[in-house]
Amino acid sequence: MFHRTFASMNTRLSMVLPSTAGQAGERLADEVQGLLRDQESLMSRFVAVGDLAVVNRNAARGAVPVSDALWAVLDACMRHHRLTGGAFDIAQGAGRPGHGMHQLDLDPGARTVRFTEPGLQLDLGGIGKGIALDLIRQFLLDRHVGQAFLSFGESSVAVIGSHPAGDCWPVGVEHMFAPGTSLHRFDLRDGAMSTSGNRPGETHIIDPTNGQAVAGCRTVSVTCPGAADAEALSTALFVLPAARRADVLRRYRDAQAVAFDYGLEGGAWRVQKEWRYEQ
Repeated sequence: MFHRTFASMNTRLSMVLPSTAGQAGERLADEVQGLLRDQESLMSRFVAVGDLAVVNRNAARGAVPVSDALWAVLDACMRHHRLTGGAFDIAQGAGRPGHGMHQLDLDPGARTVRFTEPGLQLDLGGIGKGIALDLIRQFLLDRHVGQAFLSFGESSVAVIGSHPAGDCWPVGVEHMFAPGTSLHRFDLRDGAMSTSGNRPGETHIIDPTNGQAVAGCRTVSVTCPGAADAEALSTALFVLPAARRADVLRRYRDAQAVAFDYGLEGGAWRVQKEWRYEQ
């Protein structure tokens, strides 16, 4: 059994490899850390010399050439934007409605990005960890790792194979105010889970229909085969009304989801399952 936890992408990655030990695990973990440094430089808007930060600084003034790696990320984001009916949107602009990914001019032939309005910024916080997890999982599979549990801050999870003691990796949705209490369990095998949500006083997910942060203390958790798909979906479902969620989920193979609402009653936080979807 090998386990390592290290800081990356503004959170921490925990890597558990049940059938790997010793120097083999150390070598894999070192290489994974190197991959994550590259991904952070590629996708973080806070790394000044990184690919995304360069686009954010310059694309309002003209077309900016991007690397093949960043183009692949942007292409995946456009796919999720279409599949979610615009609910997944990486383009933000000073809280103004009307800003969004339709303000991006992407030239596939030249591999350039241009913002058609000033004030726009790209933020990959709603998919970046999932993209990195998919990359790590494929890296481990290519090296014949048969079992793995990968967790970015408990909000984004990807697994290889099954738990050594069973036929799946049981992954719970934890009660926000009662650590160790599981509200719902997903059974993952070669799959992924992502949770998006707000804590009290915390609003960071933008509704692209009005450019405002979504209020309310609640969470949406999604599982599907790919980690990037799961993260994009949990972000999109968080801003969508319940009546539209099932239609979006049906566009993703083997997706499941559950949503919880939290409220204060008599000075204590109460939680209720607002919505659930299974294919």
